[in-house]
Amino acid sequence: MAVFSSTTKKQNAARHRALWSFGGVDKPLLMLISCLGLILAGLAGLDTGLTGLALVGLGLLLGMAFMGFQYGFASGWRRFLESGDASALSLHFLLSALCALIFIPVSAAGLGPSGSLAPVSVSLFIGAFMFGTGMQLASGCGSGVLFSFGGGSGRMIVALPFFVFGSVLGSIILPPVLAWGSLGQVEIGGGLSGTGKLAVNLVLLLGAAVFFRWLSARRGFQINRALLVATLLIALLCWGVFWVSNHPWGVTFGFTLWGAKIVSAAGVPIEEFAFWTWPGPQRALTHSVFSDTSSLMNFAMIIGAGLTAALTGAFAKSAWPNTRQLQAAALGGMLMGIGARLSFGCNIGAFLAGTASGSLHGWIWFAIALAGSVLGIRLRAKFGF
Repeated sequence: MAVFSSTTKKQNAARHRALWSFGGVDKPLLMLISCLGLILAGLAGLDTGLTGLALVGLGLLLGMAFMGFQYGFASGWRRFLESGDASALSLHFLLSALCALIFIPVSAAGLGPSGSLAPVSVSLFIGAFMFGTGMQLASGCGSGVLFSFGGGSGRMIVALPFFVFGSVLGSIILPPVLAWGSLGQVEIGGGLSGTGKLAVNLVLLLGAAVFFRWLSARRGFQINRALLVATLLIALLCWGVFWVSNHPWGVTFGFTLWGAKIVSAAGVPIEEFAFWTWPGPQRALTHSVFSDTSSLMNFAMIIGAGLTAALTGAFAKSAWPNTRQLQAAALGGMLMGIGARLSFGCNIGAFLAGTASGSLHGWIWFAIALAGSVLGIRLRAKFGF
């Protein structure tokens, strides 16, 4: 469609009001998920103390925000490619700009937390394209899989395990693919002062937000006010994660760690593969899953989304997907898992954290994942969407 009708606007407004109406509380489910949340907080507190408790709190709030506002990347990008509605992309770049306000100057000042920089490599191009294709097949990105899984989505119940094991496969593939060529980390405005670097990146990010806003208005689409509020709220929570964990929020390494722990328990010597000999992954593999920021926040985000679904009566309201759609979810999850490792993250860890940190790889990730989404959308029809 070319424009939002008044009926569509009313339906969208009603949907957001309903999500936060708390009119259909599922009390047994709420009690169960609340208990799981308390157990998670207790384990995190025992493992990493106040830091772990703070990260659980932030993860819960992120899960509630994403679920309550249905804040998606995959669906927003699909609307842009199918109908020209770029309003979601405008908000995503606004979110990056808001995060950059803290990430870049704090990193430049050497106050402790530092941004997310990754190499511009052949693996980045391959992985981002795979991820973009996969997120359209699964109807969710990294954060989307988490909050939809917490909300009882049948597709995500299938997509998540395939995402996890795809991530492990990606960790095995990444080192040799990195050897195919890399320019190293490229920081936008790297030779400038912290203030100069921030200014350059804000011009780029806000320029992209304005450009996509202009495209939307030109086609008759408007920014959803509820999603604008969600963008501001999520930015505040991202600032919190940055300060508490000393780095930007990321999602997919937690999946990789879960998979590695599982295959290791099954007797596979995962610790002998090159990726798992690197300092960061090696440390994560030898410690508890509750001591890794990404892993801990993933658990918390699922619980936060589940709490919102239980409070609003929104848990698994949609019909169970048919076999072909579940097959698409499995394939999409696998592609996202491999792609995330090859491209150093997902919409959160690569695009959001990368662009907000002034890393060129975040911009490249966005462009290539968007191209991959074109293929994913075309493949969706073959799976009955």
